[in-house]
Amino acid sequence: MDQATQCMTQEETKIIDKLKMEMLNAVSLQDLRFYKKEIHRIKEQAVKRHGFFNKLQQTAQKL
Repeated sequence: MDQATQCMTQEETKIIDKLKMEMLNAVSLQDLRFYKKEIHRIKEQAVKRHGFFNKLQQTAQKL
């Protein structure tokens, strides 16, 4: 598992699974690129959120 996968919520994982299934039905390269971009965007947001919460937790521990 990569870092993004570990940071994702169950809802995000379900959405990505649905997007991957939609990729199988894509009729154009543009559709494939859209699904891939959305999957990448969701994973990036999960990593950013995880980093933010870690930083917040470390700051709280210092108080």
